[in-house]
Formats: sequence, C-alpha cells, structure tokens
Amino acid sequence: MLEFTLKKHYRNFALNVEAKIGADWLVLLAPSGAGKSLTLNMLAGLVRPDDGRVQVNGELLFDKAAGVDMPIRRRRIGYAFQQYGLFPHLNVEANIAYGIPPAADAQAEVMRWLRFFHLVDKRTAYPGELSGGQQQRVALARALASAPRILLLDEPLSALDPPIREGLQRELAALKGELSIPVVLVTHDFHEAQLLGDRMIVLDQGRVVEAGAKEDIFARPRRHETASFLGVENVMAGRVQGVTRGGVTVEVGGLTFRARPGGRFAAGDKVYCCVRAQDVRLVVDKKRRPNSIGTTVSHIDPREGTNRVLLAPPKKGAPQLVIWLDDYVLGRYGIHVGSRVNVWLPPERIMLCE
Repeated sequence: MLEFTLKKHYRNFALNVEAKIGADWLVLLAPSGAGKSLTLNMLAGLVRPDDGRVQVNGELLFDKAAGVDMPIRRRRIGYAFQQYGLFPHLNVEANIAYGIPPAADAQAEVMRWLRFFHLVDKRTAYPGELSGGQQQRVALARALASAPRILLLDEPLSALDPPIREGLQRELAALKGELSIPVVLVTHDFHEAQLLGDRMIVLDQGRVVEAGAKEDIFARPRRHETASFLGVENVMAGRVQGVTRGGVTVEVGGLTFRARPGGRFAAGDKVYCCVRAQDVRLVVDKKRRPNSIGTTVSHIDPREGTNRVLLAPPKKGAPQLVIWLDDYVLGRYGIHVGSRVNVWLPPERIMLCE
C-alpha cells in the first residue's frame, strides 16, 4: 500500500497531489510542466516536499509534521528515469546488479530480468553499444532487480521511436502480471495510460483536476481540458437550454444537440459537448436520427487505411467536426473534399464536461 500527500511551492508554481493505492498502476497524466516528475522525485526522496507525508505498507518515508525524512538508500524504491540513467562504465549485467541488496541471490535476480527483457545476449555490452530501446530495458531491469517496495516510472518510453515504444508498452503490460507492488507511471501519452493504468490522476499546473479509476475518467471526463488531453477530437463550447428526464439539450454555435441525462448541469450553464471522432456517425440512409448535421468535407487526412476527415461548419459560428472514415467507406460512397455528407451524434456518445 502506498499513501502520499505532497505539497511543493515555487515562485510561480504550486504542486498539491495525493493518492492511496495498493498493488495497482497509478498513472500521472498531464502535459509537460504540470508536476508529474516532481511528484516522483518527492516520493523517491530526491526533492524534499514543503509539506505532506509518504507511507509505504504502514512505514513512514516522509512526514513533515513528525519530522520524518527517510534517506533515499533506505526507501527501497525502484526508479526508472526518462533518460535511462545508466552507468556508462558498467556493462548491462553490472548495471542491473548495482542496486541488488547484499543478501539477495544477485546472479539469479539479474538473469531473471535479463530473460524477461530479452537482454541475455547483451549482458556484457556497455550502454553506449545499445539502442535506445535496449537501454530503456536495462533501466527497467535495474529498477526491478533491487526488489523495490514501489516502482516509479518517469515517462520511460517517451524518447523511443513508435515501433520500439509499442513493443515496450506490451512488455510493460506483461510486467503487470509479474508485480504485486504499487507502481506510479508518469506519462503524457493517453494511449499508454489507457493500456497500463489502473487508476489515474490528471494534473493541471500542479493541481489535481481528475482522479479515479482509469475506465471512469476515459469514459466520462469531468473537464473539457481532460477530454482534449485524452484525445477527444470534438470539444465544442455551448450552453444548456434545458434538462429533462429524457436528456440534456445544449446549444452549440447555432446547433442544438441532445445528450443523455446528466445530473450536474442546469439550464443556462456553460458546458462543453465532447465527442470522439469515432463516435460521429455517417448517415447513409433516410432514417431520422437525433443530432443530425448536413455539412461538407473540407479536408481528408489519410492514416494507414483509415482517414481523419474534417467537416466544415454547417453554418456561421458552428463548430468544425472530425470523423474517422476508412478507405472502403470513402470509395463506397464517393466521398472526397467538397462532398456533401450527413452525420449524426448519438446522444449517449456526447460527454458533457465542465
């Protein structure tokens, strides 16, 4: 169990974050400068908090009020840094063995992680002889070989090329079945957060704006900034016109949308209608559907068999929409730039955000 409350103040920045997790993967998701890495550094003891406490399995690592500040070497925290942090004068085997406790079977532990991360054939190589993906594997192996009580991962895959990053994401997903300790993962990649996280904290300038189970935040973010950060392409400012048992009616740039019932909004409230591009549906028949819009294709961006299609605002002041259409659909219905199309937004797919 990991519990922490951390506060840190600088001249133009203040961080205030807290969490309580068991053997889960907690994702800190936020853009650069929001306080993610600072949170990890305070947990590890590299930066002293101005206030708060850190407790692991009932043992205090830091408590400002009680005057507790356990030295880094005694905290037993595994830390994989964004820039690897390997010792250039040590080979792979020696790097992994560096933090292993004296009483442990170092050779067996090193071999365990060499095998897990497919590094057996690189055991005598030095960091300068490795690719970026191999260096990151060594850094992860070193953090795990020390038998940590918690594991901290600071954007461990951000510097890697997409194919290598995707491979390591799968390896980290497999790692979840090997560990029974709290893991705190810092990332700004929402796909990575979705794949690896159990719980999530979304930070904005040092402040927690969303916290909870990953599934809940991805399915129904409370704030439109979170929706945008999670990759929701259509974020449209509007105002609530009415609320009934049947749903919420919102005016957006001269268009009227009906969303599913939502308890926290009232008539007159400013609201954002957030819709993922894959949830915007193309109309190909004459059936009447809610939230239907007639518009024009303004741009088509091909993406490996599918296409990101931009739809022009149907009237002045209305929002531009984004929809995903695969190659077959474009060919089947003869859709091209300038085509007139009809789309609709299923009410249950509209997320109403603050």
